[in-house]
Amino acid sequence: MFKKRIICLILALAMIILSACTAADDTAAESQTEKVMTETETDIETETEAGTEETEMKWEGAHVKKLTVNGIDISEYKVVCENSDVNIVLKRAKNDLISYIRTATGITLEEAGDGAKSEHEICIGVTDRDTEKIKEERQKLINNGYLICFDDGRLYITGNTVTGTLYGVYSFLEDNVGCRFYSSTYETVKFAKSIDIPADTFKAFSPKLIYRDPYWFDTFTPAFAAKLKINGAVNRTMNGYGSSYTYAGPFVHSLPSLAGTDRTPNVQPCLTDPAVYEKVLGNVRKYLKENPSAKIVSVSQNDSYPDGLGCQCENCKKIDEEEGTPMGSLLTFVNRIANDIKDDYPNVLVDTLAYRYTRKAPKNIKPADNVIIRLCSIECCFSHPLDSDCEANKAFTADIEEWSKICKNLFVWDYTTDFLYYVNPFPNLDVLYDNVRYFTSHNVIGLFEQGNYQSISGEFGELRAYLLAKLLWDPDMSREEYYSYMDDFLQGYYGDGWEYIREYIDKICKNAANNDIGIYSDINTVLGIKNMKTKERVSYINELEALWDKALELSDEEHFANVEKSSLQIRYASLLIKWTASSPKKLEELHKLMQKYNITHFREGVKTPEAPDYSKSLSTW
Repeated sequence: MFKKRIICLILALAMIILSACTAADDTAAESQTEKVMTETETDIETETEAGTEETEMKWEGAHVKKLTVNGIDISEYKVVCENSDVNIVLKRAKNDLISYIRTATGITLEEAGDGAKSEHEICIGVTDRDTEKIKEERQKLINNGYLICFDDGRLYITGNTVTGTLYGVYSFLEDNVGCRFYSSTYETVKFAKSIDIPADTFKAFSPKLIYRDPYWFDTFTPAFAAKLKINGAVNRTMNGYGSSYTYAGPFVHSLPSLAGTDRTPNVQPCLTDPAVYEKVLGNVRKYLKENPSAKIVSVSQNDSYPDGLGCQCENCKKIDEEEGTPMGSLLTFVNRIANDIKDDYPNVLVDTLAYRYTRKAPKNIKPADNVIIRLCSIECCFSHPLDSDCEANKAFTADIEEWSKICKNLFVWDYTTDFLYYVNPFPNLDVLYDNVRYFTSHNVIGLFEQGNYQSISGEFGELRAYLLAKLLWDPDMSREEYYSYMDDFLQGYYGDGWEYIREYIDKICKNAANNDIGIYSDINTVLGIKNMKTKERVSYINELEALWDKALELSDEEHFANVEKSSLQIRYASLLIKWTASSPKKLEELHKLMQKYNITHFREGVKTPEAPDYSKSLSTW
């Protein structure tokens, strides 16, 4: 019996020793893991040791566990923002900085008292703490650019305007804190164990484009537009969110209302009639007087179909023949308006379209220095870059080459969706990068990127608006940077199944390049499958559906709605391509989801029906 007790005691001691050793190993492993997870770069990417598997960081509560500036905890810093009590834009910059840092870290920054200087400060805008370096660098900024700089013990976020300061705050929150402004309804903060903003922090940036407008429905919320640094003011009231390009009078196709003539497409007023000119000039002056803050007034042709023409009277035709284009009579008219108002309104630009029949530049006349030529890409192919060998784009590229030589204020009206099928896929996400860079390489200083402006998107409206905003702010970014923005959005907005959505994007963009696609193309053309046999088409669409099914399976509660809403594009396309016995039920499900997500328009100018006949094909809508 005693021997048995000795043996049991020895076994028990052995178990205790083994347990202690295991616990020590676990503690060491945890310590090593903690070390790995806290060694972060300033771009908020967590490093891992060679040979270890990177673990996705997620936890409840504040997403950023530790935020320091020059090694000093962010809680030690006080915010300095002079004149924020009287300037609403500065007040928003200050409040949003404090609010988003609180969201990211759980820490509420204090504001510095009047005149009192603290040991550690974040200075927003122009302050009495500005060093000579800050003043000098700020002077170099243009176009609402911003400066983020640590100097003489303080962190400065400032701009050459209050709008630039606001943009600087949002850039700081994105680049240095990990905030993400993906859509008007979905924001988040990337997880990080530790972030330090070092003493050598310096970023000065001024945008190339003076006018930036991704014209998508989701961007019409001014608070969101400001975070994306959008400054177009059509369908947006940007008061309190920074400066914007506001219009006096109608935005586009304004000549009928200015002249009091017929608005029917293809009906254009006579541009050599003195009575028309006087009426237009009078109304231009009236609109400008009523809108003293306006930066642009539109004097642009009435809408037209592809076969449209300008006025065919003898006097108009004479100018057009001399200039080799109907733009001859239009630009003569617009230049005259611009000259007549320039002394009274020296900061106003007169905007006109180079659209359809007026797209070609004139031989001799040049736009006045206060005239915007807004060149429209409506006839182009959007599955191939503009500077490729695509025959469909050669006429446009010839025109932009000529306009870039003679126009001081060259804008482009670009098109970024299928206007016949808002909900359908439109595989231009690769081409967007190439085309924006092409525009800016041809002296374009303003971009209007028209998309689905009438409804919440059931396709990639949020993604496309986000990527366009990034491109318009920095068209010189590398292709790798562009795709990193895409991947970051996909992962943040769609969650764990994002890689299947990226695979879907790559697949449809590659396939779309099999043919030309325009803004009124059918689904077989858009997906590049019009030359496939029926069986091949069905197989292809099944592959695409399977990718979305996988993304939906992996999505959590936070991301499911984003995935489901964007998956409507493949449900819609599938019903157009293959109609089977189960299609009526699927159509009913699609329609209910469109109602659920408030998708009010399925094509330009056409509302989603309230109660369709589910026994009929979707193409009958």
